[in-house]
Amino acid sequence: MTKTKTKKSLINIFLTKMKKKEEKSFGELHISVLLDELVESIGLHKNKQNIIVDCTLWMGGHARWVLKKLKKWDVFIWFDADKRNLEIVQPELEKEFAESGIELKFINDNFVNLKKRLLEEGISSMTWIYYDLGISSLHVDEADRGFSFKLDGPLDMRFDTSTGVPASHIVNSYDQSDLLKIFREYWEEPSARRIAEEIVLQRKKGMRFKTTKELSELIAKISKFPKSKTRIFQALRIETNKELEVIEQSVQDAIDMLEEWGTIFIISFHSLEDRIVKHIFKQESKDCICSELLCICKHKKKLKISTKKPILPWDDEIKSNPRSRSAKARFAIKI
Repeated sequence: MTKTKTKKSLINIFLTKMKKKEEKSFGELHISVLLDELVESIGLHKNKQNIIVDCTLWMGGHARWVLKKLKKWDVFIWFDADKRNLEIVQPELEKEFAESGIELKFINDNFVNLKKRLLEEGISSMTWIYYDLGISSLHVDEADRGFSFKLDGPLDMRFDTSTGVPASHIVNSYDQSDLLKIFREYWEEPSARRIAEEIVLQRKKGMRFKTTKELSELIAKISKFPKSKTRIFQALRIETNKELEVIEQSVQDAIDMLEEWGTIFIISFHSLEDRIVKHIFKQESKDCICSELLCICKHKKKLKISTKKPILPWDDEIKSNPRSRSAKARFAIKI
């Protein structure tokens, strides 16, 4: 499929949904998780400029509500590795907030490059930063991105299709032990060994996995567990985009760049993501992180944790948006 046709198909998906939802904006089509909790965590300066960073624009659901709290001369910066998200959402937001006096910056890049790209923009500190570590509902609804086992499309799964290798490369080239490690460590799949063995066996017979349907059918043949397809596909997505490594690097850089009393708010959807965030927050809230009787690390605490336990969605939110059921949010303040 050509880039032009792909972009048109994406827009057609949006337009079809908009007709069904009585002309709601793109941002409302992707239901933002823990929206109230995120917006309520904002700490803004009244008498000086605020610099806000949204590391995961998606369809602008969170961003639209955050923007309503900003004032003239404030700066709002969005990161999104998916160029097509920007192509759809950027014009809409620029039009909606054209008269606000807020400076809008859109950066087509993975948030792992947060520090580098902000410094290139002449920004060395920020007031508030947040992450929504899930994926856009529209990624799952679009066949040619390969995120969903329910739709037949190329086995890709990259957020940024201009870089890296698709999920098909992992399925077709990783050895059995590496596939097993991914399936077990990322999602604790009970049938991980048998699925990894069957993938390698089919490759020895000359099979090259190119589509989501091919992989989905293999999983269905091997596993009796109804959630196996979901777990395997999500594990491959995490590996394809190196999501866990990216989160760790970016969150550390974000903490370094936060100004005093600045806030970092992170919504995760996976136990491993939440574990990384929890560990970093805990580590950066201590003066010493070494195991010696006399401290030799000279580490100085940078954060005050605002959430001893993660924030979870209310029952009403889960009912209206079942994809929110696994969401957890944590936030902390720079000191």
